[in-house]
Amino acid sequence: MTSGARALTAGGPIFSELCLDARMAGTKRKSTRPGAIRKPLSKSALLPMPAQSARELSLAHHLALAACRGDSANRHQINELVRSVYMAYFLQRMGFGDIPFECYERAEAAFENALAVATKCGKWIISEQDAPVIERLLALHDQQLSEVPMHRVVEAEKQLRQFLAGTGASPLVCTRSD
Repeated sequence: MTSGARALTAGGPIFSELCLDARMAGTKRKSTRPGAIRKPLSKSALLPMPAQSARELSLAHHLALAACRGDSANRHQINELVRSVYMAYFLQRMGFGDIPFECYERAEAAFENALAVATKCGKWIISEQDAPVIERLLALHDQQLSEVPMHRVVEAEKQLRQFLAGTGASPLVCTRSD
């Protein structure tokens, strides 16, 4: 995410600076100190979020995309889409999803395009050619919200906040050396 897109999502969740394929992301954890005993997770942390909450979040994300496809969108709706795509990515890195990384790169480019259009003419729009990739990622995120244990959602949210607070490059943009 560029500094412009980072500014767009300031105040919300985010993630790491490394551009890693989800299949390559490790899930092993090191304890903070040798011999440390980890507190067991609660039942609510081990279960997915309540179905009603997942449906409400999903609806908010899809309504934001619908508004961004028309001419009635605002910065907050683009922000909602950016956050949901980043959350989907972070959760996928934890092993919950299998969408090619190129989809995330295309979504990042779509958000950059929307920011450029908004800067130029004040309209917050996701183009019809960019919308399908965002729809695909929203569908993944819908599935994640209904299936992923809450402690993983909280962990992804923490990663998103750390990314938004930092100055590093977006993990959704890989630099390729030819």
